[in-house]
Formats: sequence, structure tokens, C-alpha cells
Amino acid sequence: MSSQQLQLARPLKHLLFLGYRLLRKTSFVKEILSQVPEDAWREYLIRDFIYGDYGAAYGISAQTKRDLVRQFERTLTVVPSGTSLLVHLTLARALLSVPPDLKGDVIECGVWKGASSCSLSLLCQLTGRRLLVCDSFDGLPDTGLELYDTPHLGVYGYLTGGMFRGRFDEVSSNIKQFGAIEACEFVPGFFKDSLQNLKRPLVFAFLDVDRYSSTQECLQAIWPNLQEGSYLFSDDAAHMRIAALFFDQQWWQSNLACPAPGLYGAGSGLPLWPTGSSIGYTRKLSRFNPNELRRVSYLYYPEHEPMH
Repeated sequence: MSSQQLQLARPLKHLLFLGYRLLRKTSFVKEILSQVPEDAWREYLIRDFIYGDYGAAYGISAQTKRDLVRQFERTLTVVPSGTSLLVHLTLARALLSVPPDLKGDVIECGVWKGASSCSLSLLCQLTGRRLLVCDSFDGLPDTGLELYDTPHLGVYGYLTGGMFRGRFDEVSSNIKQFGAIEACEFVPGFFKDSLQNLKRPLVFAFLDVDRYSSTQECLQAIWPNLQEGSYLFSDDAAHMRIAALFFDQQWWQSNLACPAPGLYGAGSGLPLWPTGSSIGYTRKLSRFNPNELRRVSYLYYPEHEPMH
């Protein structure tokens, strides 16, 4: 670059920097800049799902997973949903990680209009499992006004009977159009009644039930049927009272005769966005299995020399 070009470039550089300093304070530019890390993380998670090993044990190719992502996106543009594409991908990653030789089905409790049922049913079709679609199809039970607060997400409101109603014909129609209804079994009714006689092996569960009492009812019915090592997801992980339930040793010992399993993402959800999310998960791990964990240099292991 010549000296004359350098002389012209310097003031232009300063003008561009000044313009950026002024524009970045506008709400429009602020909104665009705030989307940059979120969009980058979203693209990373999509690529990781498509090109990672998820589903390899089932013979599921990258192209099939690419088609799944497109179908998830298509569903979410049409069917009202409280869950986003990244939540659907999170569920898909976990479900496709279940070993094929671990026998059992998938259960979803609280489906609203059936958007997540569409995605889960496609995954069940690919993995040869059945999806139990459990809902009253008449909205939340009428157990009074209930505070729903998620302090970490900065949101609060109240639950009342009949909220999040998705009629059976709506839900089944959506699954027929966007999912795989042939992989589904519908379990209508409120959970305290509909899940009372649940007795079948399960390898994956997804709860989006909103009420604290409904979460308790689902856990009491599902946990005994959940296979060792299986995942249970909750879309109410940011609700402090529901999150605390997964750490309530007295409740778990009294109702399920086992230690409380804890909840990954308790209070803030899994880090799907910079602000967190509403989804978390736990796993049924009744016994310590060191083969599933890794060792690190800063901890002591009995077969090694004592630390000094």
C-alpha cells in the first residue's frame, strides 16, 4: 500500500470506528449483536448432532439426522410449542445415545399441541421403540392457582386449570402430519389416574407438566419402570420448587425407596442459550459405575500411591 493510500485509509478507519461506536448504541444493532453468540452456539449444536456419533449404533446416517433437523424446524413453524429446536435436538441426542440392546419404550407426559411428540415419534420410529403420549387432552388439572416462578430466567406467572389444552384430535392430527403416529400409543387422563398401572420398561422420559404435584405423580409412576442408566428430562428445570424436588431425599426415600437423583440444570436449565433454558435432566443410576466416568490427576485412587 502506498503512502498516499495509507493517508486516505487512516481517516476512513477512524470514521468507520466512530460510526460503529454510535450505531452500536441503537436498539436495532444491539439486538443483532446479541444474536451473534446465540446463533453461533445454535449452529454448533446442529452440526454436532448431524456429524456426531448420535444414532450410529442404530445405523442412522448424517443425512437422516439432517432430515430430522429440517423436520423438527418444519414442525415448530406450524405447531404451537413451548420448546425450541435446541430442546428437540437435546432430546434427540440423548435418545439416540441409548444403547439398542437396552430394551424399553419412551414416555412423554404433558404434550400441549404435540410438537415434541412429533419429534419424539420420529426418533422412536428410527430406533424401533414405542412412544407413550400421556396427557389429559383437557389442559392442566384444576388444583387451584399455583405460582410458577423461574428466577434465573427472570420470569414468573400463575397456573390455572385448563391451561395448555391440546385436544386429542389436534394432537393426533399434528403427529399424523409431522411425526410418526404409528409409533405412538396415547394414554389419556390426568396422571394420578392414567399412570397408576404403568408397568413396562422405559428407556427415556420427557416431562413438561408444569405443576409440582403433576411432577410428583409422574416420577412415582415412571421411575420404577425406568431402566438403569436411562434419562429423564424435565422442561420445568428452571422452576425452583420442581428443581428442588429432585434433591429432596425424604420425598424420594418415602415414595420411591431410593436416594434423590439430583437434576442437571437445576434452577437455570441446560446452557442452550447464554441465559440458560428451562430444560434439565437426571439419570437413573442406582449404583456407582466407575467405568462410566473418567479419572483425573488431582484426585486420589486407592490403587495408586498415597497423595502427599
